[in-house]
Amino acid sequence: MIKTATKILFLAIATSFSFLLFSPPPKSFYHSLFISTALSDNVSASQHLWTLTRRPHVAGSEANAEAAAYVLSVFTSCNIKSHIASYAVSLTYPVSRSLSLTRPFPEPTIDFSLRQEIYDGDPFADVADQVLPTFHGYGKSGTATGPVVYVNYGRVEDYVTLKEMGVNVSGKDYGGGSGDARWFPDDKWMPPSGVQVGSVYDGVGDPTTPGWASTEGCERISNEEVEKTGDVPLIPSLPISAQDGHTIMRSIEGQVVNQDWQGDKDAPIYRTGPGPGVVNLSYKVSMQPSFNFSISQRNVLILRFNKSDCRYNQYFTNCTCFRGTNVIATIQNVIGVITGTEEPDRFVILGNHRDAWTFGAVDPNSGTAALLEVAERLEKLRKKGWKPRRTIVLCNWDAEEYGLTGSTEWVEDNREMLASRVVAYLNVDSAVYGPGFYASATPQLDELLKQATQQVQDPDNSSQTVYDSWVGSSHSPVVSAMPIALNCTTLMR
Repeated sequence: MIKTATKILFLAIATSFSFLLFSPPPKSFYHSLFISTALSDNVSASQHLWTLTRRPHVAGSEANAEAAAYVLSVFTSCNIKSHIASYAVSLTYPVSRSLSLTRPFPEPTIDFSLRQEIYDGDPFADVADQVLPTFHGYGKSGTATGPVVYVNYGRVEDYVTLKEMGVNVSGKDYGGGSGDARWFPDDKWMPPSGVQVGSVYDGVGDPTTPGWASTEGCERISNEEVEKTGDVPLIPSLPISAQDGHTIMRSIEGQVVNQDWQGDKDAPIYRTGPGPGVVNLSYKVSMQPSFNFSISQRNVLILRFNKSDCRYNQYFTNCTCFRGTNVIATIQNVIGVITGTEEPDRFVILGNHRDAWTFGAVDPNSGTAALLEVAERLEKLRKKGWKPRRTIVLCNWDAEEYGLTGSTEWVEDNREMLASRVVAYLNVDSAVYGPGFYASATPQLDELLKQATQQVQDPDNSSQTVYDSWVGSSHSPVVSAMPIALNCTTLMR
């Protein structure tokens, strides 16, 4: 599956490149050679993926710096002029967390372990202890105590529904999805103890340097100014597993919610609350991170429930937020440049981020592996005499998970040059996550995507193209609108 989907991805990218870069037309010798299996196979892409995902590599960590060095070494081995563009950005890491549930007497208090369990035969069990404790990026340090209220997804309409039901909700919330499936390693869904980690930052780039690059020693806005932007939360939050969420949901009484608010078939009956279960959360941001960072003062904290298969919510009648510290960490973008021969001042950029909350096998390093495979194929073409018409820039971003940070800082650092030279940006983070072909783009590239897929053979059916498969699937060829949370966001502005 991984080999097949990766093949689809880099072949589609290659064909897109032919429209943007190659002269003569796409049926040229070099284009045909690029997408042929004679030039390379998937062994190298598989090796890249294994190397990049052998250890957890969150932004700012030593492991992620090693991954950057690996990407740089591959670019360099392909004779691509490459360098690392480093930035000093504000990031947060967890130092302590606790979550307990107090139930009516005689039920005992439950102290949640907040631990994601490994599974039998897990090939990465030896490095599981290197995974950071579950947390929210840019979460705020503090404590919160209160009876539990279920708020579905926490949308405005969900609060309206509760108000109509006579439920008083004055705190904050969480929501999730529902489903009915097996879980990893038997299927793609998270196991009961799995937790979806993420960022609660609502902006892009380093929140302390809005609009300018986070270079060493640059000016930064204060903690108070960051909070006034409205892009960082003012209450504590913490993502939790479906398993712990179900336990909390069982402590809620009150009205039974409608069917569209209920969980899966194995979930308890969902009620509105409040209480009688009372949750107590304590969370503190790293003051002495386990990585080799310089530290600068800033406040941080938050709480939130995660769900792989169901939905729950928490609100607090008492919340105390306190001042912690954040980290000014060095992040590393890896940039490779192949200079064009006819239009060297016109750039076509292929980008992908490298950092991951944990191992990142799908998001983003299946895309990183495809990026490296493209680099290697382009070098093989150059050895056969090919030269690109326009300049190709290969970008491997850092700290995307926190808020598109690496790409945003690089664009802010090179704004004028990029505004006048970039003609197209192609991004791939999740190259492999199941069968089928999916794409999103600005309207100008819709037709390009269709033409590209019409020239790439479907690896699972040699009698048709990827486009034929796309047309015949349940996702018949629709090019989605470009997501807001993508590395090209700042480039598009």
